[in-house]
Amino acid sequence: MKISPKTSNQINIAVLPFVNMSASVENEYFSDGITEEIINTLAKLDVLKVTSRTSSFHFKGKNIPLPQIGKLLGVSILLEGSVRLFGDIIRITAQLIDAEEDFHFWSEAWDRKLNNIFEIQDEISQIIAEKIREHTFHFEINDQSTSRRTDLSAYELYLRSKCNFAKFQKDDLFKSVEEIEKAITIDSKCPFYFAAKAIYYGYMGLMKIIPTEDAFKSSKEAARMALQLDPTDPEANYAIGMVYFFFERDLTTAESYLDVALKFRPNYANALIGGSVMDVILGNNERSLSRVKKAIELDPLTHTHIYYHASALQRMGRYKEALIEVNKLLYVIPYHTNSYCLKGTILTRLEKYEEAVEHYKTVPISTNETVVYYAGIGIAYASSGNLTLAKEYMAMAEKQTQKFHLTSEENPKVIINIYLGNKDLAFKEIEKDISEGKYYLNFYRDIPAFKLLISDPRYSIFDNIFKTNLEIQVSDSSEINKLNRNPLLSGNQIKKYRESLLDLMVNKKPYLNDNLSLRSLADQLDLTPNQLSLVLNEGVGHNFNNFINKYRVEEFKRVAKKPDHSHLTLIGMAFKCGFKSKTVFNTYFKLYTGTTPSEFLKG
Repeated sequence: MKISPKTSNQINIAVLPFVNMSASVENEYFSDGITEEIINTLAKLDVLKVTSRTSSFHFKGKNIPLPQIGKLLGVSILLEGSVRLFGDIIRITAQLIDAEEDFHFWSEAWDRKLNNIFEIQDEISQIIAEKIREHTFHFEINDQSTSRRTDLSAYELYLRSKCNFAKFQKDDLFKSVEEIEKAITIDSKCPFYFAAKAIYYGYMGLMKIIPTEDAFKSSKEAARMALQLDPTDPEANYAIGMVYFFFERDLTTAESYLDVALKFRPNYANALIGGSVMDVILGNNERSLSRVKKAIELDPLTHTHIYYHASALQRMGRYKEALIEVNKLLYVIPYHTNSYCLKGTILTRLEKYEEAVEHYKTVPISTNETVVYYAGIGIAYASSGNLTLAKEYMAMAEKQTQKFHLTSEENPKVIINIYLGNKDLAFKEIEKDISEGKYYLNFYRDIPAFKLLISDPRYSIFDNIFKTNLEIQVSDSSEINKLNRNPLLSGNQIKKYRESLLDLMVNKKPYLNDNLSLRSLADQLDLTPNQLSLVLNEGVGHNFNNFINKYRVEEFKRVAKKPDHSHLTLIGMAFKCGFKSKTVFNTYFKLYTGTTPSEFLKG
């Protein structure tokens, strides 16, 4: 494992879609659901950077070498597995793989009854986190709660709904809503059913699949129900935050919900993007960029995150950097209309007016069709001072309405009229746009034309864009106390337990047990796994895996040349010393001795 406890404090891991090994292909939703639940559970650990579902599922059903997947996702560890359902029994297998070296350093299988699927998921996630820690460096792991319970038929409906929602097609979205409503009917006390419903309706409102007001009302109601049952649910906090931002225009409350979502799921890419946008508006520029960059790392194959990065840089006035970022996206998706028009805005801000005008003459609206964007050209001319052509293109834009569904499309009748000196007309349009909740007005402070209005008394109209309502704060004191607890061990205690550990290794040789884990070794020392992990990393200077395998290598060196072991094969002797894998044995032997086992025996 390439991660060093001295040089790294985060681990990048991707959970690849678990393979459906059941007899029926209809159980695909179940294996996909198990995968997503494990992703979400691991994503709660801040020390792990867990690739989001979107990028991980890009490789579903594709035969791509694991090192290549690791490189594409920018991760050092891959988790893959399978799910088989037969009757009321579920068999789950899981393997952890060093992505660069392409070898499995841990695998396990579980046969469990389906009477509480959450206990199974918690157990697997707990073990995976522990095995990652054994092979990397110290971080604390809280025992997973097994208090969650629900009717299995409701849970199956929930998993089916998540599967359909992930297709992002209109019919499937309606199906996902129908399925989650049925799940809630069966079990109205399960918080994440309501959280899922809130996410579904919020998305359908943003995409205008159903009337916006109805969608956001349903989303907010569902999120409130989820938060009554579990105030720490990340999806519920994210969903209600989006309602406050997009629909209720309450930026302060919206961000406070987003902060809670990220507190309890630090690797939540959607919440990071939403929080980044809000940070731009609030002037928290560095955190905005930090959040969007992390989202890109977590979801590297969702190229549109680059759009948010470029957009944030543009709104901060960092136009040259923004141009570099937007060109990255257009290189991959040249027909991405939002990014194409964002580039035109950036060129205008850079005062490259002629280039902006030419750029706007070929705006892609599909993979093979382009149109002239009159509004963009008019704004470019107005910004350059060519007011005659600006007026002409404003008239053309008004006459031939173009619906590009741009994320932040500026109203040419506002911008151009400001440059023309027609402030009355501009303010009339601004008032209308505020009442309609036009998205571009969220960033009015960063639009150059609006700076010409600052001295006008009517500029106070922009105060109506957002309202302030400090409705929610992080109030779950038990969770806060967990995060602010005292250190595991003092320096003197670490020294004391280090000596006890070294004595145990010499006198009892627990490393000869090929199933030895950090948890079982901790039991022998009357320590918790978290405490022993700290002793190993801080007191000894090794992670568990390196520490134990070093003793196994030394044991092999001690016994391999003894005459009474001559009947054993080389790998047989390695197994006798506690190794359970030929690959792991060879890897660590070469690491600690600088030679191969065969060369050692010949010496």
